Amino acid sequence: MRSHLTRLHGIPHTARPRRRPLRTTATSPDRFPTAGQTRRCYACGNPIELFPRADHRLIALHPAELATAVIPEDCRWHLSAGIAHPSGDGSPWCRIPHRLVCPRRTDSSQSRPHLDALRLRLALRTRRLIDTGLLTPAPHRSEQPSTTPARPVVRALLTLYLASAPLDNIRCIAQRPHHPLCGQRLLDAGFPAGTWRLLPVRAKHSPGQSPLPVAVYDLDRLDPVQQLRWRAQHCPDHVASPVELDQTEWKVFDPLLHADHIHTQLPRPSRRPCQGA
Repeated sequence: MRSHLTRLHGIPHTARPRRRPLRTTATSPDRFPTAGQTRRCYACGNPIELFPRADHRLIALHPAELATAVIPEDCRWHLSAGIAHPSGDGSPWCRIPHRLVCPRRTDSSQSRPHLDALRLRLALRTRRLIDTGLLTPAPHRSEQPSTTPARPVVRALLTLYLASAPLDNIRCIAQRPHHPLCGQRLLDAGFPAGTWRLLPVRAKHSPGQSPLPVAVYDLDRLDPVQQLRWRAQHCPDHVASPVELDQTEWKVFDPLLHADHIHTQLPRPSRRPCQGA
């Protein structure tokens, strides 16, 4: 007998699975779906939502909306037709990247006071997950001495530049009116990275001299947009825009003037901090 599958009059009845409705924002003017691919941050264990960007890459957003009034303009994201865009849409609510509040990845030196309370709540949840055995923190790796040049040579858009700081410490110079510099790192784990290579470099004023192999952080394999971002010295939160060279900290590399910063062996960089989810 299959009494649990039949009605009283004998007609077979098959239970249909209930579909999970898409969540929408009640106050959103366009009311597009806001449910992305739900995941958990592997660093802190807190929920995140993955959305495609206009460039087809994924970004991890904090699953809850926040009041636009308390979020800086350069941190606001909005959803349109399921695509995440790095700006506000005029509504009183916005989304933010998870990395801004991730308690295991946030750079304490770049802390934003208006997000400290949210970051603290996420940190407490991470601690509960660790205490209950639901999250295993990554083991601390023994730090090896870094051989990365103090002022590396970087190639972007087929031009060699001398940086003013180690690769991990190159900061974004984007600035809004009456606001301090952004200060975020140019390196971001959510974006493709360059490759250390030994490139033959010959001084312009010594054409007869044989080229010297120089350790160069080569961005040639990145798409032009990313190379322009590095050239403009902007972090991933700021779209690359035309910037004069004298406004950045780059110097056009000259083997004669910058001989003290030439390295003929590839560096063994230490593990850089992860900025993305």
